Amino acid sequence: MTIAQPLEIILAHGPELTAGGLDYYQLGLWAAGLPNSRILSLNPQLPATELEARLRAFLHHGLEHPILMVALDPYRRSQSIIRVLLDRLGVNPEVLTVLDLQEAMGYQDPRSCNLKAHHLIRLAGSIITRANPITSQELSVSTRVLVWGDSFAAMKAAADLARLGYQVIHAMPHPFLKPLIPCGKSTQVPTEDLEDLVRQMEHPAIQPLTEAHLVQVEGSAGNFRVRLQTPEGLREEAVGAMILAPEMRLETSVPLGGPASHPRVISHTRLEAILASPEEADRLFAPVDARVRVALQGGDSNPLALRRALGTAAQLLTWYDLQVFMFVRDAKVGAPDMEAILEESLASGLIVFKLPQFPSLSIKDDLPRLTFFDPVMHGEETMTCDFVVLDEAHQPAPDNDAVSEILGLFPGPGGFLQGDNVRNLPVITNRRGVYVAGPGRGAMDLDQAFFEADAAVSEVHQLLGQGLARAPKGRAVVDRGRCVLCLTCHRLCPHGAVSWDNRAIINELACQGCGVCASQCPNDAIQIRNFTDDQVVAAFETLDPRLTPKIIAFMCKNSAWEAYQAALKMPDTSLPLGFTPLRMPCAGKIDIDYLLKAFTHGADAVLVLACHPDNCKSQQGNLHAQWRVDRARELLADAGVDPQRLVFKTLAANSPQDFLAAVSSLTELLGVLKAA
Repeated sequence: MTIAQPLEIILAHGPELTAGGLDYYQLGLWAAGLPNSRILSLNPQLPATELEARLRAFLHHGLEHPILMVALDPYRRSQSIIRVLLDRLGVNPEVLTVLDLQEAMGYQDPRSCNLKAHHLIRLAGSIITRANPITSQELSVSTRVLVWGDSFAAMKAAADLARLGYQVIHAMPHPFLKPLIPCGKSTQVPTEDLEDLVRQMEHPAIQPLTEAHLVQVEGSAGNFRVRLQTPEGLREEAVGAMILAPEMRLETSVPLGGPASHPRVISHTRLEAILASPEEADRLFAPVDARVRVALQGGDSNPLALRRALGTAAQLLTWYDLQVFMFVRDAKVGAPDMEAILEESLASGLIVFKLPQFPSLSIKDDLPRLTFFDPVMHGEETMTCDFVVLDEAHQPAPDNDAVSEILGLFPGPGGFLQGDNVRNLPVITNRRGVYVAGPGRGAMDLDQAFFEADAAVSEVHQLLGQGLARAPKGRAVVDRGRCVLCLTCHRLCPHGAVSWDNRAIINELACQGCGVCASQCPNDAIQIRNFTDDQVVAAFETLDPRLTPKIIAFMCKNSAWEAYQAALKMPDTSLPLGFTPLRMPCAGKIDIDYLLKAFTHGADAVLVLACHPDNCKSQQGNLHAQWRVDRARELLADAGVDPQRLVFKTLAANSPQDFLAAVSSLTELLGVLKAA
């Protein structure tokens, strides 16, 4: 085990500690007795100059010893001390740990309050005295950027990057630019602004590559090596980042089931072409014996499709004396002004049928006939129309699946490029340096697509700068003497941050410190700084036999830890006296050895709390934790330990009640097992 560093403890005292049952004087004497530690008891109500003088006299100058700031509700009651430490004394935030004693205040017995406070201080001290501050470094990166796609969002990203001084490779799978105008007609002519954007693609810093296909991508953020197949042959390009904005395609959806090739069954695009030709429109829609009936099927795949369908319906109703019907399952009116547009269409004569299922289509007497169950009339209805117009849904680019696989991206819903993960903000993917904007992420209007292009460009500029990128130094450390190049870390890294020479190499710009590689390494060759195996074992050694039941909780910092902190702020929260919280960078960092060693150090139970499915920032960290818990239960059963003592739960960061319920349920189980 690593040797603990000297510890400097600052105890912020005040009447709130005494009122809560804590004897801060005795607490200070006890803390001063911890090995290799010093303590300063300080009243946060003192003037800032007095606080600064006392802290300056207390702290070791020129040495970055760990500092433990202990207080009740420290960010509110003791903010003055924290501000002096960081702003006036220039303490490195990496060496300052703030401990809230709120958890020790929930017990009626003052002795229990003090014992719990002792344990929390000792627990925090055992972890931070074995931590090392993570410094930053500057890494050389490529300032060339690959923009993939032929959408307006891709063009805007390329143009903006070129203006910022980046060399841009603008690659697309088609032989020429063919962007869609979302919500617009297929016959719509681009506005002057969009035409100007197309002209900007001739910027000398933008290199166009048409009919290009991604073949392979190696490397990681800042230094990707991209292989592209072009008509001229295979090209290899070095780029620092990528923006993916491939254009969607309009694809006719035919859920009607029937003769969709009949001349009176047409696509939305075909209808727009007819309306663009007055002669053809007059010939087809001119009434003979009765008003012409036109049925628009669908338009409810997304707000863009609905807006387009309503626009076409309004044009039909204005230009021709027609009966226009629209069959929808669920009209997407959540977009701006959509409800008003729908109401206006209804007032103009549009008849809308909202059905649980689309009608079935047949042809009788050379006319389309729709059969459907009408929930209003509670019966089956049949309608003969002159024309049926099939909806065209906005579908993702056809090669998105291949692009996701080549880049190591977690695929999104419906074939789009960004995974459906609440942790991924717009444009962010699981791989740093790879951003998705506009139609690469989903169906959206031009304004939103352009906003996302701006966001992606901003992320690229923040990452690459002028060729030097800042990154943490040594956040994940490979012991090259232990590494046997099994490539387990490379295969499992969710962020594409691991490469190799004759040993594993972690790209510090791409690494996000989740720890999945460290927990999966069969030779323990990888450690995550400040979440090391030694720190976990040191935490186990702080277990106090006087505090029962002894429950060790491993909590993901992105979910369960936040829920735990929120629970402490709730009134009348009282956790078991022996509850030991351990913050993990991700549930995927929880090693099976941790689970077993916890019991060998005297734990009565172990609780593993991870993110909900599809909410894990590392995508599958919660699944890795679940698998290890299942395996550990088998080993515990073989050793004669009731596997019920090891519990796995998922919860969200904003669910303190779920956290308390999980702890309460396990405590009750321990009571039952003890009684038995």
